[in-house]
Amino acid sequence: MTSQTSTSKSRTIGRPGSYARKPGRPKPQRAGRPTLVELERRKAKVMQVATDLFVQHGYAATSLVDIAKAAGVATRTLYQHFGDKEAIFMEVVTARESGAVFRPPSVAEAESLHDGVMQIARYICDVSFRPRSVDLMRLSIAESRRFPEFMMNLTQKTFAHFKLAVASMFDELIALKLAPQSDSAKSAALFSDLILGTTPLLVYAGWASSRPAEAELEEKVELFILGRFGPTVAKRARTPKAAKPAKPAAKTSANGSNGDEQPAPRKRARAKAA
Repeated sequence: MTSQTSTSKSRTIGRPGSYARKPGRPKPQRAGRPTLVELERRKAKVMQVATDLFVQHGYAATSLVDIAKAAGVATRTLYQHFGDKEAIFMEVVTARESGAVFRPPSVAEAESLHDGVMQIARYICDVSFRPRSVDLMRLSIAESRRFPEFMMNLTQKTFAHFKLAVASMFDELIALKLAPQSDSAKSAALFSDLILGTTPLLVYAGWASSRPAEAELEEKVELFILGRFGPTVAKRARTPKAAKPAKPAAKTSANGSNGDEQPAPRKRARAKAA
């Protein structure tokens, strides 16, 4: 009876799947859905790869298979999370609108009006002439006939956000009392056109390869301040905001004393000696 029981137990133990797990052995993880962090990482990878391929080869010469292969994902994954090639392209060029107008720097540390406006000029150039911004603008121009209405609306929206960012910097200069009261939106439009001129078109066409030099920005800033705020403001545009006008020198009287000094009180006459 005892032997039969032991034999039964040994058979039970020997059945497939009935082995006891050895202590310390990790439990195998089942393949499941990726985490949100992993999904965001994959999406960023796909966007980067798609952008590079569209910029290098154009819309027509880039396929979903090319994007999937370069990103290391399955083609069906692209369909599930992005859609078709047109949807991916739309997302790529739309990223230009959100990425091109990065948060403008504060001008709170500007020492003078000239210094603050120079910071705005550098910001305008930083946004307009970043290599990725130039690449995506070239791509948008090249595919504007394929998606005319979409590209027109996207470009208008991009420049509207860009000018709002520039206007906010002029608002800050006014709040700091470095610039006189004026229409900041109009200042942003005038100043952006003055700083950029035709240079972006030349860069997009490949006929120029660099942003305006610092000396050229200086000249344009001085011209803008003079034309926008007038000669009186332009004359003191480089005056530091912390500097206070010097007081006129005090006049010295004939006896060598400072004219601002108060006369010493008269001493009471001492009583005459008896």
